[in-house]
Order: sequence, then C-alpha cells, then structure tokens
Amino acid sequence: MSDEFKRKLEAYENGQLDGDELTTFEEELAKLEQYQEYLEENKQDDAPMNEKKQKRMLRTSKWKARFQTAATAVVILILFTIVSSILTAVYYSWGEPDRSEVFADVIDYTLAVTEPYDEGFGHTSTNAKPFFKVEMTRDLNKRIGREREKVGDLKVDFLFSLMGYPERNYTGKISQNQPHFIYPGFADPDMSEWDKLEQLPEGTVVSAYISFDQLMETSAVFDQFGEKDLDIIWFAVDTGVEGKEEWDHGTVFNPIGFPEFPLWHDNDMIAGPRDEQKGFLFGKIVSQSFSSPDYEEGDSTVLHKQFLKTLSFLEQHEKKAEKLYHGYRLHLEERLNYVEKNGINHYGIVVTGPTKEILALKDDPFISYIQVDEVDFWNW
Repeated sequence: MSDEFKRKLEAYENGQLDGDELTTFEEELAKLEQYQEYLEENKQDDAPMNEKKQKRMLRTSKWKARFQTAATAVVILILFTIVSSILTAVYYSWGEPDRSEVFADVIDYTLAVTEPYDEGFGHTSTNAKPFFKVEMTRDLNKRIGREREKVGDLKVDFLFSLMGYPERNYTGKISQNQPHFIYPGFADPDMSEWDKLEQLPEGTVVSAYISFDQLMETSAVFDQFGEKDLDIIWFAVDTGVEGKEEWDHGTVFNPIGFPEFPLWHDNDMIAGPRDEQKGFLFGKIVSQSFSSPDYEEGDSTVLHKQFLKTLSFLEQHEKKAEKLYHGYRLHLEERLNYVEKNGINHYGIVVTGPTKEILALKDDPFISYIQVDEVDFWNW
C-alpha cells in the first residue's frame, strides 16, 4: 500500500475528500472489494483441490515404496538363489568320492542287496537344486526271461545330508502279491505253485522265487543249476535273522542277498590308459577309462568278498539304507558278524527262464517251495 493511497484513505475516513477526487477514490475502493471477494472465493475452491492432491501424492508414494520393496526382495531372492546354488554344488561335490557319489552309491547298493530284480544294473542320476537340495532318481527294472523292463522309478530328495523318504512310482509289471521265500523247515509243499506252471502254455518265460529245504553254499547252488537252461538272478543270504520270528512262520518278505555277478565298487575299478590333450589357452582335457576286474562266472569267493564289502559300506550309512529298505531295521552289524562267523549260505534264489525248464525243477528234492512271480511271452 503506497503512502498516497494511505493519505487518501485517511482523508476519506475524515470526510475531507470531495468532488472528482472522492468519486475516483470510491471507484478504487470498489475494485479492491471485488478483488478481495475473488481471492476469498478462489481460496475456498482450492482447499479441497489441495486435499485431493495430497491424498493422491500419498497414495502414489505408498505404491512407489511397495514397488521398491518388492523389487528389492526379488533382487535379494535372485542373489540368494545364485549364491545358494553355488554353495549347494560345492557342498555335494566335496570330498573324494564326493557326497553326491556316496549318496548315489547308498541307493544303488541298498537296492542291489535288498531288491532281487535290481541286479545292480540301475544307476542313480543326480540333479542339484538351489537351497542346498539335491534330487536323485533312477529306474526300477525287472527281468523276465532275457528282457529287462522298466517297471517304475525311484526318487529320493536330500537336504544337505538329510535324506527324505524314497518315492516309488510303479508303471509296469509288478506283482499283486509280494513274492517271498520260505526258510528251511517251514515250507508246506502243498503251497508251492507247480500247478500254476503246469497251466502255462509253451512259448512263455517266467520268473520265480525258489526256496530250499536246507541251507546251501553258493558253489553248491551253481552246481545244481549250472547245466540248466535258466538264469539265476539273485541269491538270498542267511544272515541269522530270517525265520526266527514265530509269527512269520518262516516267511521272508524282505531278504538280503546279492546278484549273480560281483558288486564292484569304485576302488575296485582298474584304470586304463590316461590321455591328455591341449585345451583352451593353458588348460588341458584329460580322459581315462576304467574297467572292472576279471570275473569267472560262478566264482563264489569274489561274490562273497564284494557282498561283504557292500554290507560294510552300507553299515556306515545304515539310517539312509533303512529308508530304502521300506523302513525296516537292517541290523547290519549283527548280520555281518553272523555271516563272517557262519559263512555265506542260501535258503533260496530268484530264477528266470523258459516255463517248462523251471517246471522240470519239481522233481529236485532240495527245492521245498516255489512261487511264480511274473510271466511273459517267449523271449529266450
């Protein structure tokens, strides 16, 4: 407000203005009143607009904060996944042999000595995952005649060294009734399934569980079956715990044994020639083959040595092996002590071959019980 305007305003209030000067000043006052009203009206209209703007800005800020938090979490998760994947690979590849190889051997050897049809042909594959996990899978096979068929698969998960419960998924031939052996002294001849074999037509092959009327040495089993047109798949071993429970009446549903060939371990393998080639820059490519030792079919000494070696290995990982043994206790120390003291003897075997060839065993006096497991078309 200028000094001149103040002077006129004071003169106006005192009634000292008149004529044109009074008229001009009153016009100025009227303009000022209109301007004041305009400002007050605009001030009232802007108030809600400013409040809406503030709410919108606040909402936008919240979403920006949420997005930044989510983006930060995603980045942290990605980094943690990468780091954990690296640490997982380091953890399972540590040692000689490394952990993944040891765990895979536990699976392979456990199945070889507890699953008559496994025969040691399965090989466990390893798939490392983030967050210190590894998934191990392998095929489950069954041999009928000369053909080996996939009947399912096995999956085992590990978290660090903690083994999950094995998952078996059967998709092929699998018996409705679990096949079994009968321990010597318990068999009822009338329960044998010779009549089932008699009803099968020519041109078929079968697999069967054969139980003996007494314990037999491995060499004696080879002598009895060596000239017959059939194959021994698996030897059930007397380990001191079979047929001892009154409730089972000598029935053995979960045997321990070994296939018809040695269970070789990594330290049994014979190294072949080592070949080194120049690689990228200063690196080099090394290749070397390994082969199993020579084995003559029917050499029970080698079969026994490798079987005991396998049980000793599994004893070091017994808890894991028991999960694969359908959750039953293995008592490996007790079994090892028994076979080392009493030798390795058999109460039964699993065989496969032409139906009529196996039916011909009916007249052998040392066979106390037979159970037919699987039947297939001729593939011999």
